[in-house]
Amino acid sequence: MRLLIGFKTMKWSAASGLLISLSILDLQLSERRIDMPHGSQPVSAPIVAKGIQMRLATLIVTFLVLGQAGAASGEMKIDQKLPSPALGKDLIYNIYLPDVGSSESRLPVAYLLHGLGGGRHEWRRDGRVADTLDRVIAAGELAPLIAVMPEAGKSWYVDSARFGGEGDYERAIVQDLIPGIDATYPTVGDARHRAIAGNSMGGHGALRLAFGHPDLFASVAALSPGIWKPGGVSWRSGPAGETPEERENWYPKTTGETFNFEVFKAQSPFALLGQAASRRPPLNILLAVGDDDVWKLYDGTVEMFTELRRAGLKPELRVADGGHDWRYWRTIVPEVFKFFDNNWSATTQRQSGK
Repeated sequence: MRLLIGFKTMKWSAASGLLISLSILDLQLSERRIDMPHGSQPVSAPIVAKGIQMRLATLIVTFLVLGQAGAASGEMKIDQKLPSPALGKDLIYNIYLPDVGSSESRLPVAYLLHGLGGGRHEWRRDGRVADTLDRVIAAGELAPLIAVMPEAGKSWYVDSARFGGEGDYERAIVQDLIPGIDATYPTVGDARHRAIAGNSMGGHGALRLAFGHPDLFASVAALSPGIWKPGGVSWRSGPAGETPEERENWYPKTTGETFNFEVFKAQSPFALLGQAASRRPPLNILLAVGDDDVWKLYDGTVEMFTELRRAGLKPELRVADGGHDWRYWRTIVPEVFKFFDNNWSATTQRQSGK
């Protein structure tokens, strides 16, 4: 079984050749004079060379633009359905499939979890994930990968059927979605080539699923995750600082028929740090948050980073200018995919003994 690791596009090599030709031409003509037709004054070669260089430069730009425009595009399949015994109904998802031509290579997979109220179309519509992946794959910056975007309502990616909530979405993703994707599409099908990411509520879900199921994921990225450390600086920015009505709106029957603090704490990624730390090889973790986050989620993100360090892990942290919106998240999404790709590549090199 071969893993498609990466490739370089020919257009950049060709462009480099044209640029080298420009330099050689400039050197050859720099000291010459060119005789013009009868009755015309001789013209110095540098002037002619400059004109030729301008024409070649125009050709290079045109070549690159047309090459980029003609780059292969992946396919985004919308509203796919998968039977989910955990939910007692179909689990709906969108999926991005890269264009790999006639290759039969198996591909790594990234699961992308939406935020509260965002839905399965959020990463496709607001995150523009297909355009991003097409661009970085075509540029040779990233190996082709499959991206799966499931619908999870306001579930917070926990099991809540017993409370009358959205349903058992943790079980649905772990027991139904992942095996279903591996059975339907050309995935590598192992944890070493599987990653999960999410924004806001999806960041909470990505962390708790990766921490709670270390046998399923090798990497996780949480963008402005909705996490609050019990007793920490962030705690008052979350449920502890909200009215009962606000808690029922933000976490509808996810912890009980009415909001239950003890269940909420048990569902928190902070409660799963021990499981995360036990994974071998260690889980690859990327945390990112905007410094102008309206919900002050930078507090919980930094606290998570600190706790992970104390647990012996080596997470990466990105704090940048930005808020709690896709204007910020879109700037970090390419880095998320490259973070996953670097870890997949490192795994492949270890397997091959390089």
